[in-house]
Amino acid sequence: MKLRHPLSGAIYTKHGDDRVLVESADGQSGVFAPGARHLRGALREADPHMIGWVLSPDMQDRRTGTSRGNADQAGRPPGVGLPKLRTTTRNKKGRQDMDLGLTGRKALITAASRGIGLAIAQTFADEGCDVAICARGESGLEAARKDLEGRGDLKVFARAVDVAEGEAFKGFISDAAEALGGLDIYVSNASGGAGPGEQAWQASFDVDVMGAVRGVEAALPALEATDAGSVVFISSTAALEYLGVPQAYNAMKAALIAHAGDLSQALAPKGVRVNVITPGPIYFEGGSWEMIKQAMPEMYKGALAQCAIGRMGAPEEVARATVFLASPAASLITGANLVCDGGFTKRMPF
Repeated sequence: MKLRHPLSGAIYTKHGDDRVLVESADGQSGVFAPGARHLRGALREADPHMIGWVLSPDMQDRRTGTSRGNADQAGRPPGVGLPKLRTTTRNKKGRQDMDLGLTGRKALITAASRGIGLAIAQTFADEGCDVAICARGESGLEAARKDLEGRGDLKVFARAVDVAEGEAFKGFISDAAEALGGLDIYVSNASGGAGPGEQAWQASFDVDVMGAVRGVEAALPALEATDAGSVVFISSTAALEYLGVPQAYNAMKAALIAHAGDLSQALAPKGVRVNVITPGPIYFEGGSWEMIKQAMPEMYKGALAQCAIGRMGAPEEVARATVFLASPAASLITGANLVCDGGFTKRMPF
C-alpha cells in the first residue's frame, strides 16, 4: 500500500505489518511505527494519521470510487461558504457585543502548528490572549509562531515537544506558564492518530489520554492561581458512534470525555472548569479527511452524506466553539461535552 501526502508530497508505503516507510520530497526517508514513532532513517517526522490509514487492514477495499461532483473539497455546494461574523464591537442598536473576557488571558494549546489546533491558537490570539503552543515539527511550529505574533501585541511561547514524552511535555507547560506570566486556559488537542495493532493502542494512549492527564497535572498550579481557570479536551465523534473501523483512536477519545467529567467535579472547588469539544468530520488541507478522500473515496462520500448541514466543518468553526467554552463568558459551564459536527451524529443527546 502506497499513498502520497496531499500537503507535503511525501510517499507513505506499507513496510511490513506494523511499519511504514516515508520518503520525503527532498529525498530523505525513515521508517515509522504507529503513532509516528521513529524507528530508523534520516527522516524523523511523519504524520501519525497518514501512517494509521496506510496500515489500516481494510484500506485496499476502500480505494475505489469518485469524488463528489460540483461540491468543493469539504462538500460545500457552489456558493455555500462559512457564515461571516461581524468585526465591529457594537451592534446595530449601539450596545456592546458580548465580551468573552479573554483580553490579557494566557492560553496553552497542544498540537497547534496546523489544523484545529492552529485555528484555536489563532482565535485566542485574535481575542487578545497571550498563547503558548507546541508541536513535534520545528518548521510548522515556527510558521505558526510567526502567524500568531503578527496578530497583535501579544506574547507567543512555542516549543517543539512530543506530548508522549512526559517529562519534556511537563517541562514545556511549566516554562510556558513562566514565560507568559501565568496560565488561564489549557487546551489538550494532540492525538496519536489511528491504526491497527498494539503499537497504535499504546501511541494513542500515550498521546491522547496521558497527554491530557499530564497536561492538566502540570498546568494545575497556574490554573488554580487564576480567577478563570479552564481546561478543554478535544475529543471526536468517533467516541460517540461507530466510525466504521474498531481502533484505539475511538476508545481513547471516549476516555477523554469520561476523564473530563471526573475532573470537572474534582476541580470545581479549586475554581477550574473542565469541558470537552467533540468535532465531527473537519476538512482542511493536509488533514485526515483530505487523506481519506484521496485514499478511501467511498468512506469520504459516506461521511459527507451523513453531515446534515451538507458539508464538513472547518477548523475555525471548532476553534470558535472551543474559545467560547474556555472563556470566562462560559463561567457556568463545566463537565459539558459540546458536539460540533454539523449533524453528523444521529444519537439523541439526552
